[in-house]
Amino acid sequence: MLASVKPDELHKTIDKAAEAAQPIVERVVSSAHAGVDKLSGLLSGASTQFSDRSAQVTDTYQQLADSGREYVRNKPGTAVAIALGAGYILAKLLGGSSRRRDDY
Repeated sequence: MLASVKPDELHKTIDKAAEAAQPIVERVVSSAHAGVDKLSGLLSGASTQFSDRSAQVTDTYQQLADSGREYVRNKPGTAVAIALGAGYILAKLLGGSSRRRDDY
């Protein structure tokens, strides 16, 4: 059956199929490019926002650390008392026991 078909006719059929598929391929390629561009823009914006938030957190942390250091320098006794109280409360909250355990 294929032997009776001329190569010129097969080439013409292939060319017609390729011409018919070309607009579909171009639409798919165009949509893919648009999707990549949109995703790239979203990621770029997210990266910028993350960078800005990171800088804000770093600045806030630095301000709090400086404030804490200044408080300890100005009121060392009060700072030690606060630290002892916080340690005691944390030990009680986290289940610190005054009994010795001989489970070892």
